[in-house]
Amino acid sequence: MDAPLIPANLYDCPVVESRPVGAYRLLSLVAREVASLARPGQFMMVRAAGQSLDPLLPRPICVHEIDSDLVKVLIEPVGRGTVSLADLRVGDRLSVLGPLGNGFDITASGPALVVGGGIGAAPLAFLARALAERGREVRCLLGFRTRGQAVAGKLFRDVEVDIFTEDGSMGKQGLISEPLPGCLAEMGSGPRGEGADSSGQEGAEIFACGPDPMLAAVTRVARDCGAPAQLSVAAHMACGVGACQGCVINTTSGYRRVCSEGPVFAAGEIAW
Repeated sequence: MDAPLIPANLYDCPVVESRPVGAYRLLSLVAREVASLARPGQFMMVRAAGQSLDPLLPRPICVHEIDSDLVKVLIEPVGRGTVSLADLRVGDRLSVLGPLGNGFDITASGPALVVGGGIGAAPLAFLARALAERGREVRCLLGFRTRGQAVAGKLFRDVEVDIFTEDGSMGKQGLISEPLPGCLAEMGSGPRGEGADSSGQEGAEIFACGPDPMLAAVTRVARDCGAPAQLSVAAHMACGVGACQGCVINTTSGYRRVCSEGPVFAAGEIAW
């Protein structure tokens, strides 16, 4: 059965902060309604207010952080749409549709291993803080190509963060999937489907967002270690509310829309 379209409102939001964070741009918007409703893992469809129809479509941008009535987003300028967003300065305004999508389920009580790759780390700061506020043990593994991206790891507050870069320019050198089994073992999840350590402690749950090859590797490690995992996947979107069906991915139960039935899925659902 198709998931229902998720209701959302369109807001006109002023930019009150715009600053570089390495290779990215951090924008803070006054968006009181979105801030009060958003859950970790949700996103918004965003474009500059009053912008001409070039680019034609808004861009899906995840919620990076919530601070009172401020919604913070992290932009990676890679195409016309995201470059135009990264060019915004204090006083400019954004047209925001959201919050959208289904976020992470954080209701369990065990330790949480938060895994991010590149701009996929952006929604995980909000998530990590929410998990910590629930009293869960939180550890973050963040992987980037270079130091210019990796400085975004400094935006994570009050949680343990390990940074890896492919070129070794910041943190430890290597791919994020390499330390994952060892971290899970330290947090109580072992191989062959063992979900708890010898003391009966609940094993770690994985929360991940990043490029598809990283998410596929996380899925394999989670399966081998018997750890539950939730993955936030990315897809090109046009509407953001499930109407156009342009963002479908293949899952074990057929094609599903990332915008309205995701972007968070259980790792075992996705057909890589």
